[in-house]
Amino acid sequence: MRKSDLIRISGRQVFRQYRKNIGVAMIIILGTAGLIMVITMGRSIEQNISSDLEIIGNATRIRVIFKPPETIGAIQDNREFSDRVIKEITRITGIEAVAGIIRKRGYVRATSGEREKQFECLGVDHSFWHIHGSTSLHGTLITAADVRNSKLVCTIGQRVAQELFGSVDVVGKFIRIENNLIEVTGVLDTISMPDKVRHIFLPITTARKRLSRMSPRNRLYIRCSSWDDVLPALRQIPDVLEKFQPGDEVELFFPVEILKRVKAIAFGVKTFVKLALISTLFLGGFGIWNIMMMSVRARTREIGLKKAIGAEDKDILVQFLAEAVLLSLSASTLGILLGWAGVSLTADIINSSPPQELFWFSVLIGFLFSLFLGVAAGIVPAIKASRMEVVTALRYE
Repeated sequence: MRKSDLIRISGRQVFRQYRKNIGVAMIIILGTAGLIMVITMGRSIEQNISSDLEIIGNATRIRVIFKPPETIGAIQDNREFSDRVIKEITRITGIEAVAGIIRKRGYVRATSGEREKQFECLGVDHSFWHIHGSTSLHGTLITAADVRNSKLVCTIGQRVAQELFGSVDVVGKFIRIENNLIEVTGVLDTISMPDKVRHIFLPITTARKRLSRMSPRNRLYIRCSSWDDVLPALRQIPDVLEKFQPGDEVELFFPVEILKRVKAIAFGVKTFVKLALISTLFLGGFGIWNIMMMSVRARTREIGLKKAIGAEDKDILVQFLAEAVLLSLSASTLGILLGWAGVSLTADIINSSPPQELFWFSVLIGFLFSLFLGVAAGIVPAIKASRMEVVTALRYE
């Protein structure tokens, strides 16, 4: 049989039974589309999920402090992390941001009108917010320009706003700290830092110049790009300290248990999605197998007639196999189009642009998998059809 005749006859047979095939076709369409979306957008979605889980659990945040001195005395510990150390730590592969903080020894008295309250005060830079995954409830958080220009601005916790102003929408108002009139430019949404609701945050440069009794920069917060970068960073940070601040021993704090739990959650989500897609595709394969077996039974007399007029076993086998493959590939083609639409929509939603090469790779994978599915599901019915005896087939009612 010529290839053109084989394709024409197989196509006619597949589309003639479209009512029987539509359910199986839909399964393969959805499975192929899902496979393309997972391969193409999986990495971006995984990064977003991982990032959210990391922020919620601080699974990629490292805290660095100096080891307490061995001798306890009245001498104040004035050790601090130098700019050079912070710069070198930032250069470590996998480290996304580093922020040093200073804090007020004791409390600051903050006044607004006739109200006066005591709060804790921190001097921070703009990286501090990114490391903690913080956002503003109102206004903007302290920026790099605020730090660079030592501006008299502050970000305050929600309780500070309530106690000084009776409201949390206080952007543009002023508080007085140690004879400094400081503008409130933002109110912190304390979901990521619930223990900071009664804190006032100033640019670290402003706090050093304007406030008294501020501690040295003796605490660092570090965020890694991903959880895979955490352990290498933990090994390299002490080496940087040893090189540029020899003699200053540090302690590194990192939530190991949280990291394990976050990894387990992310792995579970990814595994569930992939297993669901694979199950869907195999269900489609089973559907093709079932339809082809029914087709063999329904067309037994047709098979007998073809063999009676000279068709060989291989002709029957190839025809039934071609029908199974054509059904699978036709559904797969529609699945590829649906997958392309899904990738475009998902990319817009999560504001990500996956590489075109990855999309075409996923299309190739989906197409080849559908080809394999059609062959695997159609081979048994095709063999059964090809091995029928002519007389038995012709007598079949």
